[in-house]
Amino acid sequence: MFSQIALATARQLRAGTTLVVRTAAAASTSLTTRSAAPSFLRRSGLVFQQRGYALTRSKKTAAESHDTAATATKTNKTRSTAAKSKKSAAKGATSAAAKTKTPRAKKEAAPKKPKKSKAAKTKAPLTEEQKLKLKIRLYKQRALFKEDPKTHRATGWAVFVREHIKDVIKEGDALEERRTYFAKLAPQWKELSAAEKDRYHAKADKAHQDGLAARAAWVLTKTPMEIETANYARHALKRLGVTPIVHLIPDDRGPKRQRTAFVFFCMSRQKDGAFVGKSAAEVSKALAKEWKSMDDAAKQPYIDNAEVDRERYHSERAATTAAYAAA
Repeated sequence: MFSQIALATARQLRAGTTLVVRTAAAASTSLTTRSAAPSFLRRSGLVFQQRGYALTRSKKTAAESHDTAATATKTNKTRSTAAKSKKSAAKGATSAAAKTKTPRAKKEAAPKKPKKSKAAKTKAPLTEEQKLKLKIRLYKQRALFKEDPKTHRATGWAVFVREHIKDVIKEGDALEERRTYFAKLAPQWKELSAAEKDRYHAKADKAHQDGLAARAAWVLTKTPMEIETANYARHALKRLGVTPIVHLIPDDRGPKRQRTAFVFFCMSRQKDGAFVGKSAAEVSKALAKEWKSMDDAAKQPYIDNAEVDRERYHSERAATTAAYAAA
C-alpha cells in the first residue's frame, strides 16, 4: 500500500501538483469530492486532494489583486500629489496677488448737496418772553451776586437765634413747624440781661465789619469797569422787577457816575429849602410832578449841566480803562 501511495505521489509531482493527505473526517470539507479519489485510497481512509491548479489560480488571483491594489495606491498617491501641487500653486498665486495688489478703481464721488442759504439756516425769531429771559440771565451773570461777600447788618437777636436754634429744632420738621421755634426762643431772649444782649449785639457788629472787609478785599480783585457793569446790571434787574432792592457794590477807584438833568434839578431845588420837613417819598413825588410840568426852555440849563458831566465821565472812564489795561 505504501508503494501505491508513493507511486501516486510521484505521478502528482510529475503533473506539477501538490498532494495533501487528510483524514476521512476532513475530506468532507475539501474542494474535491470522494468520488474523485481512487477506490483503494477511499478504502484505506485517506483522501488525496489535488491543489495544483487551485493553488496556481489562487496565486495568480492574489498577484492580480496585489497589482490592482498597488496600481490603486499609486493612482491615489498621484492624485494626492497633484492636488497638493495645485493647492501650493494656488497659495503661491494668492500670495503673489496679495504682494502685488492692483489698485482698486476709485468710487465715483457722490454729488455734493446744495448748500443751504443763510435764510434757511436762520432759526425762528425769539418771542418777547424768551428775549426777556435771556436778558435777565445776562444781567444776573454781570451782577456778580454769587461772588459778592454778604455784608448785611445782623442784629443781636439774629445771632442769638443762630446759636440756639439747634437746641429746639428737630430733624424732619416741616417749614411751618420750624417757624414756631422763634416763639419758643423769644422768652429766652427776653430773660437775658442787658450785658448779655450787648454781647450778642457786639457779635453782630463784628460779623458785619468782617463782611465789609471781605468785600473790600474782593473788590480789589475786579477792575473798576467790572464793578461798574455789575452795579448797572443790578439797577436793570430792579427796573425789571427781579430784585426788590438794589445793593450796589461800593468802589472809589472808578469815575463818579454821570448825573442826569433831573438830578441837577433836584439838587438845585433841595438847596432852596422848599421841601424841608417832608419825607423822601413826598419830596420825590413833588419834584417829579414839577419837572414834568416845566417847558423845554426851563429844562435847558439842567440839560446843559448834564451834557458837561457826561463828557467828564467818559474822559475819566477812558483814562481809568487805559491805566488798568497797561497794568
